[in-house]
Amino acid sequence: MKRGRPVGTGTNGRARYLSSDELEAFFRATKRGGKKWDLFFGLAFYFAMRVGEVVALKVSDANLSAHQLTIRAEKGGSCRTYDLPERIEKKFRAWLKERPDGNLFLFPSRTCPRTEPLSRVGAQKMFYELSRKAGIGAHSVHDLRHTAASMMAQAGDNVVQIARWLRQKQVASAERYLSDIGREKHERDMEKRASRFL
Repeated sequence: MKRGRPVGTGTNGRARYLSSDELEAFFRATKRGGKKWDLFFGLAFYFAMRVGEVVALKVSDANLSAHQLTIRAEKGGSCRTYDLPERIEKKFRAWLKERPDGNLFLFPSRTCPRTEPLSRVGAQKMFYELSRKAGIGAHSVHDLRHTAASMMAQAGDNVVQIARWLRQKQVASAERYLSDIGREKHERDMEKRASRFL
């Protein structure tokens, strides 16, 4: 398995990114975890959502006849409506067939009161559990957001495009992903240059 980029946002202040192999392993685990979690983490990754944005989704935010989803950003970001790709829409429809009625939220609370959304803590626990089953070192749902943004940067998307997709109010907030790409290349190059001497 390919090694992922630096873990956590701890003492070194770096975001955690998942490698392609880690992403594949994780999403194999979500499929085994059931339709709910397959959709939950599929949304978190594809739309680079914060965990709070996912748990806050209401059934009415999805307009499946128009193939669209509205996401209300946290932290003062912008509300955006996105086109739903076919794969995500299929996950939506599959979960809606199983989802319990009587709750406005797309992902209802599993405990009382049943009118509340799934808790962030519950979502984070499931992310950790699925990561463990997948055999990867992911720490947080936010790893998926960082990874999606990093993939955009690697594909050549500019900082404005990344910030818009992530619903960030300040374009400068997305610059970290471009700088991380440059830093990673610099570190690889330095390792190659120094390897003959170390």
